[in-house]
Amino acid sequence: MTDKRTIEPPFASTVSMTHGLGRSSRPRFVGALVWLLPAVTLYWVLAGTEVTDGDILRYSVYFAGCVVLPGVLLLRAFAPGRRTWPEDVGIGIVVGLSYELAGWALFTAAGVQDWLVLWPAAVLVVFAAVPRLRRCWRAQALDAPRLPLAWGATLSLLMSATLLMYYGTTVSTTPIPENGGNYYQDLLWHLGIVHELGRSVPPQIPQVAGETMQYHWFADAHLASAAEIAGIDPRLVLFRLWFAPIIIGLVLAVAALARQVSGAWWTAPLAVALTTVVQRVAIWKYAGGVGSSPLVFLSPSQSFGTAVSVGAAALLIGALYRGAPRRSWAIVLLVVCASAGSKPTAVPLLLGGTGLAALFLMVRNRRIPWPTVGVGVALVGVMVASMLTVAGSTAGTPLRLFGVLRAFQGYTALTGVTGAPAAGGWIIEGLRDADQQTWTWAIAILASVVVSRAVVAVAFLGLAQRRTRTDPVQWWLVGTLLTSMLGFVVVDHPGFGQFYFLGGALPFAGVAAGHVVHLAVTGRRRAARRVIIAGGLLAGAALAPAIRAFGNIDTRPVSPAEITRAVAEPMLWLATALVAGLLGWLVLRAARPQVRGLGLALLMCVAVGLALLSRPWSEWRNAADRVTGEPRQIPVPAAPLYTTDEIQAALWLERNAGRDDVVVTNTACQSRRRPGPVCDARGYLVSGVGGHRTLMEGWAYTQQSLANQGELNVGYSLLPSPWPDRVALTTKALTAPTPDLLEALRSDYGVRWVFADRRKGTVAERALDRLADRRHTQGQVIIYELTD
Repeated sequence: MTDKRTIEPPFASTVSMTHGLGRSSRPRFVGALVWLLPAVTLYWVLAGTEVTDGDILRYSVYFAGCVVLPGVLLLRAFAPGRRTWPEDVGIGIVVGLSYELAGWALFTAAGVQDWLVLWPAAVLVVFAAVPRLRRCWRAQALDAPRLPLAWGATLSLLMSATLLMYYGTTVSTTPIPENGGNYYQDLLWHLGIVHELGRSVPPQIPQVAGETMQYHWFADAHLASAAEIAGIDPRLVLFRLWFAPIIIGLVLAVAALARQVSGAWWTAPLAVALTTVVQRVAIWKYAGGVGSSPLVFLSPSQSFGTAVSVGAAALLIGALYRGAPRRSWAIVLLVVCASAGSKPTAVPLLLGGTGLAALFLMVRNRRIPWPTVGVGVALVGVMVASMLTVAGSTAGTPLRLFGVLRAFQGYTALTGVTGAPAAGGWIIEGLRDADQQTWTWAIAILASVVVSRAVVAVAFLGLAQRRTRTDPVQWWLVGTLLTSMLGFVVVDHPGFGQFYFLGGALPFAGVAAGHVVHLAVTGRRRAARRVIIAGGLLAGAALAPAIRAFGNIDTRPVSPAEITRAVAEPMLWLATALVAGLLGWLVLRAARPQVRGLGLALLMCVAVGLALLSRPWSEWRNAADRVTGEPRQIPVPAAPLYTTDEIQAALWLERNAGRDDVVVTNTACQSRRRPGPVCDARGYLVSGVGGHRTLMEGWAYTQQSLANQGELNVGYSLLPSPWPDRVALTTKALTAPTPDLLEALRSDYGVRWVFADRRKGTVAERALDRLADRRHTQGQVIIYELTD
């Protein structure tokens, strides 16, 4: 099931498809040695962030044996191709994660999740026992390309750099819940979901026992599976271990997709660099531009979902346009479904790419491309199904133009709009009757967003080339980018979730940019190709820091006019430099006619080069310092959100309460930081650190609360609970308990424990001592058990 005339890239030839990929006489083990660098880096960053050697070994064995191996075997059986073993590992990780999710659902639904290891083991046994499947254990097919050593070396360097950057910054500064501290509420919330996914499918809302959760929780299901199979504390899995394998999977999957699309080995490291290390043009010193990454440690769903969607794209493109066998559609469907439950932004990107490619094929061939259209229809069905089951975080998210502008400096000062946006309208409230100054600011901000994503512009510029615009795969990639831009501008998420559209599409932008640059120089002499690519990249890399140093205002902007100037001035400098470069090129073109036809290629290389130095050297040095030497204890703030006593009491509950026990607690609100009786309903102490369902804890992220966004002119986290009856029962149980009340909680809600935190409010200690068994006291926290 493929669209005819699209099995090979339009530039296909023996030379262009290999670019030096011939059968090298170099021993195979030499190419494998370069991958020791990321292996050493992986150990270094994990050990430097307080992970023991035993936990590193257990998690490595789990991931290699239960995710990578089954995934690679299934990939080679269902979707064989001319891939190297690292590329097989990259796409195989995606397949293995998707396969693991299916096993987790089956075993957890049957109540035998303790035996989940049998699910991946079954694949290994079948592929070892069946003679026809044993060939899938071989590292490479006989006709697989042997890429230059530079391909593996550059990818291993980029992988190591990515591991160092993320673990040396966000990961190393995020403590594992053990002592008091200001823990990021989203990670505690995810920790509660990980615990819940070890108990039931479909999961309940851990903070509202008995209510079904509608959230894209597939990433958390992977973490729950990892904790179960590896026998490692879910806290350690979430706060340290899960991220590194996802980084490795994304790097290798992007590399595989890039070479699949272009056929040139060097486009793989270029795409990976643009995806992971140099993600934006950074010419602004104070305000302007936007950075949205596909890898976000604080958002497991974004990182997991992006990795899976890149693998889905590679399999989808292979099945539609690169001649993969029909049986590969089984793997495509599995991975697409996993992508749908991982992040709500994932399938719309795949759908946008498929839709634009179908439109192109219909116009070019003057007939309906039924395979592509059929895939589009299937993607619509998957997306609708996911919206009805696992996309509750989109509740309260209207389609409204420019809602993202609320996130930028100057919006409140110019519009006077504070609090949550008002419901209704086709455009954000602050722009409905905006004056000229506000519109000037808005246009400058949006223009800076486009400029900062110059790599996306390269993908669109490529459509000016005939060889590029005749390839449906390039239209597919551009379709994902159009969808991401549309989602960024039109979706008005209460928590600015529209930024995830940009991050999720960045791998496709990097792949498209590499493809476009490759086609722009194809057919030229090697010396000319190198001069254009290297010259353009170096020119862009030199121009960006020069503008940042000399093209910005002198002081940090305060007033709206200063903010607008701070955003616009660097872009004017950039435009001036590009015009000067254009004039210089015209002169060179007149003097040397042989360079004609390379101007667009040079411009695109300059655009890519603008992002190369977006991370200053100081960031790399600081990241290395944080994972070097003795582990550093993160200090506990003087007035933390959670005290050490609270964390330790929650951990005691996690160890001593039954798996399905429900807890009544007064920890729904974070420690008060605002005057008055305001509840920031993002408290996840018992459901997260304590790992148990609660009658009522932080409700801010529930679909029911998000649906009320816009009421009372406050943000979603400050809205009252959609379950006022549970709030009332909780209050009475902690402040005025009676035998009848506690018995009702036991019989109606399955409550078995009371977690009473005197720091959070009044606790009727004497009454609870009389009506329940005091089991544990930790500072201001008292834990009671309700017995028969």
